[in-house]
Amino acid sequence: MDCEEFETYLNANSRVVAIFRSQALTYQHSINRQRSASKRWSETVVASAVDKMVSQFIDNVYDNLKTNIKENKFQPYESWVRFIETNEVLDSLEDSVGELEFEE
Repeated sequence: MDCEEFETYLNANSRVVAIFRSQALTYQHSINRQRSASKRWSETVVASAVDKMVSQFIDNVYDNLKTNIKENKFQPYESWVRFIETNEVLDSLEDSVGELEFEE
């Protein structure tokens, strides 16, 4: 499974990306409110910063999982799904992201 397939799988089978995106947006708005009025970011720039945070989050999770998954070269996608389901990775991720707090 490549990173793009992993992101698609996450979005289809979990709310973790949506939860993370919501928290990242709250965080970016909080940071933006602390800027002086003349230096505040537009909503487009805030959204771009959130997209970058989400992308980094997905990349980090993917890289961490990749080191633990023994891919079957004939069925790489199924190897990932089996590992994720067996180890309840999505539930664990949702719990972790739900408790996540960004530092300002």
